[in-house]
Parts: sequence; C-alpha cells; structure tokens
Amino acid sequence: MKKFFSRIVEDVCFLLVIVLAAVVFFQVFNRFILKAPMAWTEELAMLLFQWVVFLGAALGVKRMSHFGVDLLVEKLPQNTRRCLEMIIPFSIGVIALTLIIEGVQLLKLTQFQGYTTMPFSHAWATAAMPVSGFLMILYLIRHKIKGWREKEGGLSG
Repeated sequence: MKKFFSRIVEDVCFLLVIVLAAVVFFQVFNRFILKAPMAWTEELAMLLFQWVVFLGAALGVKRMSHFGVDLLVEKLPQNTRRCLEMIIPFSIGVIALTLIIEGVQLLKLTQFQGYTTMPFSHAWATAAMPVSGFLMILYLIRHKIKGWREKEGGLSG
C-alpha cells in the first residue's frame, strides 16, 4: 500500500504524458492528413501539458533532481556546499508556497472561464499550480525527515 501511494504521482504523470502524446498525434493527423483540424485537441493538449509540467516539477523535488550545476557545486568548499544544501530546499519551499498562494488566486479568477471547445472551466488547468506546490512541500518535508533519520542512524550506528 505504501508503494502505491509513493508511485501514484509518477503513474498519473506517466498516464498524462501518454494521453498528451495521443492527443497531439490525433491533432497532427487530423490537421495534416485528413485536412480536418479539431479545435478541442489544442486546448486539451495545453491543459494536459500544464499538468505534466507542474507534476513533473513536483517529481523533481521528490527525487531532489532539480536543476543544478554539479560541476560548479563540486568545486565549492565543503562549508559553502553545506550552506547550499540548506538554501536550496528553503528556496524550493518558497517557490512551492508561491505556487499554492498564487495558484489559488488564479483558480478563483479562472473558475468561471470556460474553454471554447470543451465543456469545463479553465480552473481544471490552473489547479495544477497549487496541487504541485502542495506536493512539493510534502516531498520537501519527507526529504527532511529522511535526512534526520539517516543522521540519527549514523550517530547510533
């Protein structure tokens, strides 16, 4: 059960990428082969892309594989690297909180704006921001707890 919850975001993101690829393929096929473009495919592709991007960012935090220049970091003194190890998660937390706060505000603005070709609100796309921010914070907390446990295990072991 624990493994299921651990992988659910990855699985959802994987499924969204597959659906996104299928929608884009369908869009290109209809536009260039059948010469009959479907307007809804473009809007759906944008909605799916937003979710993939924001969930992917959360997964980057989960794996702590966000952007970094390892070559430069490795050349820094040990004390500077330790400082960066504290600053980077803090910065990610600030970004995550910003995604939550601004995402909720954007949700309020877009909840009554409907898609032209699809029967639902733009809020479905903008919901990716606060959801991603929330997941980022959960993953940061989990990473911090894991680090504390490893330090405790190292001290007692």
